[in-house]
Amino acid sequence: MNDKMQIPENKNRNSHIYPEKPLPKNKALIGTTIDIRAELKGNEDLAILGKYKGKIEIKNHDLFVESDAYVEAEIHARNITIRGRVKGTIHASGKVYIEKEGQMVGDISAARIAIVEGAQFKGSMKMISYIQ
Repeated sequence: MNDKMQIPENKNRNSHIYPEKPLPKNKALIGTTIDIRAELKGNEDLAILGKYKGKIEIKNHDLFVESDAYVEAEIHARNITIRGRVKGTIHASGKVYIEKEGQMVGDISAARIAIVEGAQFKGSMKMISYIQ
């Protein structure tokens, strides 16, 4: 059985998400034309290019909210990279990284938080620590 998922050629501005080689089996992708309202749980990294509303629970894995994506959710993940728009609550055991084009409205609780100059953030931040 083929353990790689074939991704069609994509010439839009999110083409950096679509590798020339097949996408590894352990990374899920929600495409640009997909609009989901649900509770999502999983054991793999996730890239969102479309719209998602609900809850995301991938505690030991990474979430990538890409440039044209909109996510309104309670999010539990290891690391979160925001290039698109996020509204809600983030709980990250690792790092939350809001890139220059990223927008976040809501509350962040994470071990590390990085907001690049030009990124937009409105809400509260709580740094969690494992130091006793």
